[in-house]
Amino acid sequence: MTHRSYILLTLLATLIPAAVRAQHMPGVAMGNYAGTQALYHNPAFVADSRYSVHVNLVGVQMFVANNHVKYNADYSFLNLMTNTVPDKYRNEKGGIILPLVDMVQKLNGNPKFMNLGVEARLPSVMFSLKDGRYGIGLTSRVRTIANLSGVTEPLAQALRSRAKDQTIMRTTFENQRADMHLNLLGDLGLTLGGVVLDEDTEMLKVGATVRRVIGLYNAYIQIDDGSFSIEPDPAFMNQKEFIRVPGINTRYGYTDGGSFQNFQFTPAWLLGNAPAGSGWGFDVGAVYEYRPDAYKYAYTERGVRKLDPSKNKYLYRIAVSLTDIGRIRYKNPNYVRSYEAVATDKTFRFNDFQKLNGGQNFFRGVNNSLGVDSTTTNGSYRTVLPTAFQASVDYQLKPNVYVNALWVQSLRTPGAFGAKAESVLALTPRYETRWYEVSVPVSIMNRYRSFNVGLAGRVGPLWFGTDHLTGLLNIGKPKMFNLYAGLSMGLYRQPPKSPNPCFFGNEESFWRRLFRKKF
Repeated sequence: MTHRSYILLTLLATLIPAAVRAQHMPGVAMGNYAGTQALYHNPAFVADSRYSVHVNLVGVQMFVANNHVKYNADYSFLNLMTNTVPDKYRNEKGGIILPLVDMVQKLNGNPKFMNLGVEARLPSVMFSLKDGRYGIGLTSRVRTIANLSGVTEPLAQALRSRAKDQTIMRTTFENQRADMHLNLLGDLGLTLGGVVLDEDTEMLKVGATVRRVIGLYNAYIQIDDGSFSIEPDPAFMNQKEFIRVPGINTRYGYTDGGSFQNFQFTPAWLLGNAPAGSGWGFDVGAVYEYRPDAYKYAYTERGVRKLDPSKNKYLYRIAVSLTDIGRIRYKNPNYVRSYEAVATDKTFRFNDFQKLNGGQNFFRGVNNSLGVDSTTTNGSYRTVLPTAFQASVDYQLKPNVYVNALWVQSLRTPGAFGAKAESVLALTPRYETRWYEVSVPVSIMNRYRSFNVGLAGRVGPLWFGTDHLTGLLNIGKPKMFNLYAGLSMGLYRQPPKSPNPCFFGNEESFWRRLFRKKF
């Protein structure tokens, strides 16, 4: 790593946070064959599923967004991810060259934010019970969630330029602020749901998820007030830089990497106090379906009237939920460290941040630079989960053709101590069948600042897509992109074996039978 990278890592640790967050995959998660993917939006989807059993084998998604720089390179994010960047953009060792001119700044004096994220959806399963009237799901995942917010523009300039921007050299910037929360979380969820109202033309189902959440790693930095300048270092013949900090008021903390390394998949470890942090999370939701043509799917079996479980019967579906309600407490003294510092006339030098092996040594360098005693820690702390309100409307235009509107609104304030959800508005037309599906999500994300068009699909067990096709293909100097893919499969609920003789002939006979049944 170059000396400038070390200098900027120091600046990052004291004044600029990083941010990571996953997002909501409207391209594959809102259809009737989403299976366990839909449970992260609303636990009530576990009931009256089109599957008798659905299993998610593996899934992954990644996401980046910001309001400070636009990507302007001649090669796309897709080229970077697939390692297909042309040779002319590589150095003699094969490394990819990314000049500063390829990261165009937006300088308007406003605070900056940035979101980067990765989520792995691990083996999960859900079952339909009692002819679909009830459902149960077991889910597992690991996600990295963090938030960068309120970063003053000079700090963002320093990070973007890797201390090469001459417009910010030898200048002291006052009143600098930043807020960062980085979490690596694992969770195991149990979802239960059921139909509470079934009046043929109307259905209401509810559900809830309880999750055991394990804090595998955490780091946070809050700068209430700080000042800094980047200066040439005479100790290195002015060939390297040091960071001068006239004053700083900061709080920061982290968990030792041993918490992640010592992970054990045992009930005692998952439910006890062995992890660095642990807590409980909850989702609750309800789904209403309006089904004016339900009579078309009615049949009798052994004298009992039923509706074909293999068919989607609603004209429109309304779903509302609250997700990720809860907190995590980091309290294991073997791993948890937290500090406060009010310091003046401090410097961060290149030599203090060489040969770093993990975050622990990095924060030791910060403590040494600020004059903080590393052995005196403030102890435990709590972080919030990214609580959000989610609402969607799914409308059937004709058989197999739907349009979905999704709204996700974070319920955590930007200054909340912990993770925050990504807010999004999305409109997604789709064509779906049992064996394949295609959708075109059109969304406004990045704190409702960026318009995006995506493309997603499902073919057999494979699901894949992006909600930001222009960003992935490097169209229009993108500020964000995402990509997701996975493998899942299921056993479908079966139609009646002999539907023709047992389906009701018309709507009049349906209502006459329904009237006789009730009265």
